[in-house]
Amino acid sequence: MRTTQRKAQEVAERDQKLVDVALDMVCRDGFHNLTLGKLADEAGYSKGTVYNHFTCREDLLIELSAESARRQLRYFQAIADLPWDGVRSVYGMALAYLRHAEVAPVLFECSITARTDAVCKVASEQRLKRRDLVEAQMSQVVGYAVERSVAEGSFESADVEAAVAVDALRAYILGYAAMHLLSRRFLWAGEEDRDTRLKVMTSMVSGLGWARLAADDVARLQREVAGIVDAIAAQYTSDGHPK
Repeated sequence: MRTTQRKAQEVAERDQKLVDVALDMVCRDGFHNLTLGKLADEAGYSKGTVYNHFTCREDLLIELSAESARRQLRYFQAIADLPWDGVRSVYGMALAYLRHAEVAPVLFECSITARTDAVCKVASEQRLKRRDLVEAQMSQVVGYAVERSVAEGSFESADVEAAVAVDALRAYILGYAAMHLLSRRFLWAGEEDRDTRLKVMTSMVSGLGWARLAADDVARLQREVAGIVDAIAAQYTSDGHPK
């Protein structure tokens, strides 16, 4: 391996280590207690080394949101590879989004906070572009499932186009997960309310124009999707980074 390639690999590995340590710290102490100085101490690097990777704490938050997106992309790709029709793939990806919030709540919460203008205005363009690239890949995978559902005749809406409907569905899932999955204080947050969640999500999906699936079918999809997400999540440590 050439010297430049080796150095680039070392930088990438150190970058990932810093992200992993930062995630540990956020899981343990909360993001409000995370500073680049504390990260340097915890990771065993100098402050200068850490600042060479992250210009500010907001850069870390953006990278954690990119880590969340990379996880979701793996889930969506796994579902896209299944021999499901378009509408079931749409349901499956929606269910995977919800399951991600359950199995990786810290990453999910970071992804929400990292969308705010206050964070994006401070973070570096490099980190924003890295995250945007992963999210664009996710959009392509979801978009393919939506296109299939339209081609197969399982999406019909006189009010909105499929692209608008999928954006509305994403907004619903994001808001629902933020309210009901990140805190047990909210209605439907408990495991015992899973059937209610599925009924609400099915009503949303069908209300936006996709074919309504039977309750048993949706429940089966949920079990299969949970198995996919959990199997991939098991490849990470309990704090969410790769083993």
